[in-house]
Amino acid sequence: MSPQTLRPSNPRLNRQARKAQSRERKDLVEKILKEGPAKAAMTAAAVAAVAVALNVTQARLTEGEVDAWQQDMEQRLDKIQQHPEQNLGFIEEELARASKEPLRLLAERAAQAKANATPCRCPDCKIELARQQVLGRSIDSRYGRLKFYRKYGWCESCEAWHFPADLVLGLNKNSPASPYLQEVTALLNTKMPSEQAVEVAVRFGLELSRCFIHREAHRQGLKAQKVRQTRLAQLDTWEGLQGLAANNDGPAVEPFTLVIEIDAWNIRERDDWGRTEKARQEALRQNKEVPSKWHWVYVGTVFRLDHRGQTAGGRAIISQRAYVCTRLGIEALMRQLYRQAIDCGLGQAREVLVIADGAAWIWNAVKDRFPEARCRLDLYHGEEHLWAVANELFGKGTPEARQWVEPVLKQLRRDDPAALIHSLKDVQAKVSEALHKKVQAQVTYFENNKNRINYREILRARKAVKKGTATKTQLAKAGEPLGSGAIESTCRQYQCRFKRTGQFWSIEGDEALMCLETFWRNNAWHHLFPHAKPPSFANN
Repeated sequence: MSPQTLRPSNPRLNRQARKAQSRERKDLVEKILKEGPAKAAMTAAAVAAVAVALNVTQARLTEGEVDAWQQDMEQRLDKIQQHPEQNLGFIEEELARASKEPLRLLAERAAQAKANATPCRCPDCKIELARQQVLGRSIDSRYGRLKFYRKYGWCESCEAWHFPADLVLGLNKNSPASPYLQEVTALLNTKMPSEQAVEVAVRFGLELSRCFIHREAHRQGLKAQKVRQTRLAQLDTWEGLQGLAANNDGPAVEPFTLVIEIDAWNIRERDDWGRTEKARQEALRQNKEVPSKWHWVYVGTVFRLDHRGQTAGGRAIISQRAYVCTRLGIEALMRQLYRQAIDCGLGQAREVLVIADGAAWIWNAVKDRFPEARCRLDLYHGEEHLWAVANELFGKGTPEARQWVEPVLKQLRRDDPAALIHSLKDVQAKVSEALHKKVQAQVTYFENNKNRINYREILRARKAVKKGTATKTQLAKAGEPLGSGAIESTCRQYQCRFKRTGQFWSIEGDEALMCLETFWRNNAWHHLFPHAKPPSFANN
């Protein structure tokens, strides 16, 4: 192969390139000379704006701003008066629109005054920060975008930069949302998907994007998990337990029963984000546990028996109760449940009654965390198991099925598990091998729960109440629940948000949102958003 020869450069092209570079340098110099004074003017204006902002001490509107606000409202209302079809709803809408800008100005100036009044000290060490500077920040609020300036500085002890005013104003480090929008996004996303939340927010005068709502809600969910962990950490020290006891110490109360109900439901998660089927096939080839898209969510509820009553229509209702819901496993469930039980008066309770559907994991967990608790198998689950046997033996809904099951149901309600199990074993000996296994499963179920079958006294007490002959003891007994309807309804309520058509979750996403929803249900929302505390208690 002959060596490649270099092509000589073209002198004409080189001259053109040099001329083009010269023109670019000249244009750049002219641009700098032209923009220099403008930039200087802008810098001077920015410095003046910062100086004015740092001198704000209170939130006020000028007379001109108030007059313009009033004039704008009057014009809007005059237009509505000319249209007979426009009702009070139109008036409310226009007043809200007219007030938004003045309220934004007031909020911005109030935030600035609060920032100016905040000492530039380290929030941890409480010492004056070094190398103090001023930096602006923009925040989205319920009234629109706010711009304010605040001081920040370096802590020699922590070796970190701190913005004390951000902490006082309740602003997160990387969040563009005000505390109110943090709360709104969290609440909206616990009730509906972000796509729907966008439309709802618009009707409340908030222009929020789907990504903004999703991102902020997740951020608040992570915050809720941290607050929950802090509250749970009180169980780990003697001082923490003493503090909990002091918080729940109050006037003497009548002896009461603390009721706990536990259950679980499945949630669908996008395991490995689309690689589940491949992992499943690989596990089958290697005889390993097959991964599933469905995972258990563990739920519990706690309430005092004297907080359970009836509506005028006879429907059972609970006036106060606490909730627990987690994807993190049984141990996490029981730890959170124990913390809620303390808040509900575990230390003052005469006894603890646990009601569940008979799953072995529930009774094992209860034995570990509430060893002295009185346990009860949900009556209605027990009856479902007996009906399942009857339907398998004689056909669903047949007279023969009813004829066989009715005396067995009476054995269950009379607290006679021995007779019930004997009835099952008696019929088991007369069926085919396939049915034999199914009946054996129910025999095992009732044998495992025979010490938790106790309904007779409650049923007798309820009959006495209807007749008007109940004693004080029977009145109290009649109020005990026979089944775990409270936790069944709780599971269903959570599923209404987390098991919608087409939904897939990640464990990070579903746990954060469940934590938010549980704080809301437990009336502990103010632990996340202090401004949401009822006004009558906010200043106490």
